[in-house]
Amino acid sequence: MRNIITAIMIPAVCLTLAAESTGRIGGKITNKEGKPVAGAVITMSRSDINWTKEIKADEKGSYLQVGLEPKDFTISVTAPGYQVYKQNVKVKLADITTINVVMLTPQQASEEALKANLANLPPGEGKAMTASASFNAAVELYNAQKFTEALPLITSAHADFTEALATLKEGESRAGIEKNMPTVERVLGITLYEAGKADPAQKDQMLKAEPYLVGAFKRTPKDQRVLVALLDIAKAKNDAEGIKTYQAAIDAAMGPRPELAYNDGVAAFNAGKFKEAKAFVTKAISVNPKFEDSYWLLGVVEFSLENPKAAKEAFKKYMEIAPKGKKAGEVKEFLKELK
Repeated sequence: MRNIITAIMIPAVCLTLAAESTGRIGGKITNKEGKPVAGAVITMSRSDINWTKEIKADEKGSYLQVGLEPKDFTISVTAPGYQVYKQNVKVKLADITTINVVMLTPQQASEEALKANLANLPPGEGKAMTASASFNAAVELYNAQKFTEALPLITSAHADFTEALATLKEGESRAGIEKNMPTVERVLGITLYEAGKADPAQKDQMLKAEPYLVGAFKRTPKDQRVLVALLDIAKAKNDAEGIKTYQAAIDAAMGPRPELAYNDGVAAFNAGKFKEAKAFVTKAISVNPKFEDSYWLLGVVEFSLENPKAAKEAFKKYMEIAPKGKKAGEVKEFLKELK
């Protein structure tokens, strides 16, 4: 009986010895918000030999690999939309080596790297670096004409650059900011203007843009984008002197533009100011006698002023210049009514 018991117990001892000769790696893969990254690929590689094992995290983000020798391993974790994570680890004998991984998106990884760099910089240098990051992000949105989204970033960049200038002493960093500040202010001004123009509820943003745009205008008097914005702001404020100044600057930079006077004529007509509309459309015609839409508008204005003969002459001129123009059908109907 004793021999039988001994024979049964020996395999159990062998199993214990085998279990103690290996280790395990396991843990959980989550994102920065603590949610599991299901399907993340965990690749384990031996440092001393050519051996690699690949497994996937389950729906809870959990993973486990058993039967690993107590050696040095490199753990690599990948998932769509996230930065690659890597870590070197020593597997423990007869134990689990826990590696919990927080995956970061490229933007989050950049933000973390920026924070790490800022921790080792003087306050002024740190503000300059933060401002540069915000400005670069804002410019991407600005170039895509996403002005409302760009606004908080460019506003933050301008504030941080201003604070950095107040802190930094003379040197390359300060000189660099001073050199680029006019560009920052121009982008801020145009972004404020465009955001206010797009949303009537944010119309006050247009007025906030004015000092930055005026500064840009003084530096570059022929900056067409700035001039158009300043002219719009002057009109919104009913600033007669500003309208005169910026219109003259636009004409000098771009040459006379009949469409501007025409647009002003349309706005005046829609407001019921027919005599004012006539003055604008007459100006548009004087700038370009072949600007066809001006004759359509002049005809409509004269008709509204109860000047049928003048209206008829304007409509005839339209048909002479553009017999197949986009308003030709409407003009023909007016001419029938004026016979």
